[in-house]
Amino acid sequence: MVSKGSSILSLVKSHTQISTITIIGTGTVYLLYRIWKPKEQPQKENEHGELRTQIEQLQKTIEQLQKEIEKAKALEAGASSSRSKILHRWMNIIMIINSGTSFFIVWKAKGASISSSKMFHHWMDIITIINIGTTLFFLWNAKEKAKPSEAEHDEPRTQIEQLQKTIEQLQKEIDQLQTELHQLQNELEWRKARNETDDITLDAGTAHPNLSFAGDKKSLKHEAQPQKVPANPERFDSTVCVLGLIGFSSGKHYWEVDVKQISDWDLGVAKESIQRKGKLSLSPKEGFWALGLSGRDYWAKTDPWTQVTVQKKPQKIGVYLNYQDGRVTFFNVTDRSVLFTFNDCSFSGKVYPFFKNSHKETTMRVCSIKEE
Repeated sequence: MVSKGSSILSLVKSHTQISTITIIGTGTVYLLYRIWKPKEQPQKENEHGELRTQIEQLQKTIEQLQKEIEKAKALEAGASSSRSKILHRWMNIIMIINSGTSFFIVWKAKGASISSSKMFHHWMDIITIINIGTTLFFLWNAKEKAKPSEAEHDEPRTQIEQLQKTIEQLQKEIDQLQTELHQLQNELEWRKARNETDDITLDAGTAHPNLSFAGDKKSLKHEAQPQKVPANPERFDSTVCVLGLIGFSSGKHYWEVDVKQISDWDLGVAKESIQRKGKLSLSPKEGFWALGLSGRDYWAKTDPWTQVTVQKKPQKIGVYLNYQDGRVTFFNVTDRSVLFTFNDCSFSGKVYPFFKNSHKETTMRVCSIKEE
């Protein structure tokens, strides 16, 4: 694949005098290539590796260009030093000539037997005038010789500016590629998790009295009034939540939940041994690994809670449990992004899918992915 980095590097190596036209031309050709190159549909894994390669090439190009900038700065400093040496050389010439002129005139005055103080001062004035004139003439001449031509003066600075602009363009390209790579990594992770989909149903025996269920035990509605249900030990009595019917003590498991109508919910996994009575405190130390929405803010229920940034409002949330690795990951199915991951979870015994719906008169549903 032809890359922007390799094109610019070849120009840098073949011609140290990089012109603005060359850089703009190279960038234009590259952009046209990106726009009109054949649209391929490679596997996601291949795209992942290709993006990494492009980023590495561009980063190497930036390093090379930064070295060129240092060379250009050294060139500019060298030119300045050279001009300074020329001026010092001319100053030495001026001093020698002025000293010789002074000695010659004083010697002539003395040889002419000028004893009058007035005449002597007259000759000294002549010496001063000649020396000043000589100094001014040679300094002006030295300045003209040491003065760089307009092209010589501007060339290193122009080259530095051009290289810096090129680095900025390359950095933007890297940022864009890294964003694409991050999105692709998230999508790959989501697709792999989705391969572990389970058919989750809800355990009505654990449900808060204000929850009602559809016949398939996949939908739960937060009713305004409590239902008549048996008061068993497994039932939650204060927090409007319910557990999945089947618990897991090994393997990888994934399920999705439709939350588009709800503005107050929590999802995740919970230990079998969690507290069922009274108000719950959702945190790993209490046996819950959950993520939720409260109003407009999304929170991972760490200790303390961690606010989660969401690019697109989720219509569905994916929950992925990797029991062996001790990891629970939450996905925004709407844009296939990773919302949050609990790592190093201290699982022991069975853990169950956990669902909480605190928004009255709304329905939460476990999606049947295998039927899609």
